[in-house]
Amino acid sequence: MSNVLVELSNAFAAVVETAGKSTVLVNARRRLPATGIAYAADLVLTADHAVERDEDLSVTQFDGSEIPAKLAGRDPGNDLALLRLERPAIFPASPAEDAKIGQLVLALGRPSTDGIEASLGVVSAVGGPIRTPRGLIERYLRSDMTMYPGFSGGPLIDAEGRVVGVNTSFGRGMPFSIPVGAAWKVAEQLARHRSEERRVGKECRSRW
Repeated sequence: MSNVLVELSNAFAAVVETAGKSTVLVNARRRLPATGIAYAADLVLTADHAVERDEDLSVTQFDGSEIPAKLAGRDPGNDLALLRLERPAIFPASPAEDAKIGQLVLALGRPSTDGIEASLGVVSAVGGPIRTPRGLIERYLRSDMTMYPGFSGGPLIDAEGRVVGVNTSFGRGMPFSIPVGAAWKVAEQLARHRSEERRVGKECRSRW
C-alpha cells in the first residue's frame, strides 16, 4: 500500500534536486552571499540589492565550481539584476505559468557552498503595486514560507520544479517574490540593453 505523504516528500526532494542545478551562489556583497537563478547558460538573474559592487563578481554552481561574472544590468525598481558569466556553464531554469493563490511552492536558496536549501509553503496573495526603498514593484507574490538568510535572488518553484517567482526581501517583513513573467521580461531587456543604475531612496541592507 502506497504512502501518499512519502510519495509527496520524495517528489519535492526530486524537484529541489533538479531545480537546484539552476540555482547558484552569487558572490556580490560584503556580508552574506545571495542566490541567483540561471536565466540562460551564461546569464544569472538575482536580487539587485544583493549586488553591492559592479566588479569582482562570481557565481558558484551546484558542483562547487566558481565562474567569474560581470554585471549585465540592473532594475532597482523591481529589485532585479542580471549577471553575465565569463563562459556558458549553467543549466537554465524552466519558467512556469503565473502562480495562483493556494498553490504549493518551494523557496530555494544557495547562500553557501554547503549546498541547496529549501522552504515549503503556499502562495497566500498576489498583488501590487508596492513601493519599496528602491522604486515601485508592479506585481508581487506573497507566500507563507520562511525566507532564510541568503535566499534573496533565489527561485520560488512549483511542484514540478519550474520557476514561478524570484525572491526578494522588500515584503515589509513577509516573504515576497517577483512573478516569473515580470522577472523574465526584465531579464530579457537587461540582456539586450544594459540599464543605467537608478537609486531610489536610501540604500536598503537586507539579511536575506
